[in-house]
Amino acid sequence: SDVMTGVPSVFVGLFVYTALVVQFGFGALMGAASLAIIMLPIIVRSTEEMLKLVPQELKDASLALGAAKWQTVVKVVLPSAAPGIATGVMLAVARAAGETAPLILTALGSYQLTAKLWGEPMSALTLAIFDGARNPFAAGQARAWAGALELLLIVLVCTIVARVIASRSRIKR
Repeated sequence: SDVMTGVPSVFVGLFVYTALVVQFGFGALMGAASLAIIMLPIIVRSTEEMLKLVPQELKDASLALGAAKWQTVVKVVLPSAAPGIATGVMLAVARAAGETAPLILTALGSYQLTAKLWGEPMSALTLAIFDGARNPFAAGQARAWAGALELLLIVLVCTIVARVIASRSRIKR
C-alpha cells in the first residue's frame, strides 16, 4: 500500500482508462473506480496502523474472559481502532475530492445531468473547475474560481472532521 500511495493520479486514470473505459465507455462508475484506487492505499495504511495500536492487553483480556476471536475483533479491536480508521477515510476522501486527472481520463465531463453509470460522460466539480479555467470569458473563469473555493471548503471540512475524530480518540485513551 505504501507504493500505491505514491503513484501519480494520472497513472491511475490511465490504468482505469485501459482496463474499463475502453470496454464500457466513459462514465461515473469508471470515475468512481479511479478515485477508489487512489483512496484505497490511504485507507488500508491508516487502518493497518490503527489496528496495530490497539493494546495487546485489551485483546488478551477479552480472550481471557471467554470471548471468541471474532467477538474480540468486533467488540474490542474495531471499536478501539474506529476513530483512527474514520480519520484515515476522511483524509482519503479529502485527497480524492481534489483529483482532476483521473476524472478527465475516466468520466470525461459533461454539461448534462445523466443517470447512467457508464457509457455517458459524467461531470464532477474538479472537471468544471478545469473547464472554467480554460474558458476565455470572465464568467467562465469566475465560475472556476467559485468552484475552486467550494472544493477548498470541502477539503477543509473533511480535514477538520478528521482532526476532530482523531483528537476525540486521543481523549478517550
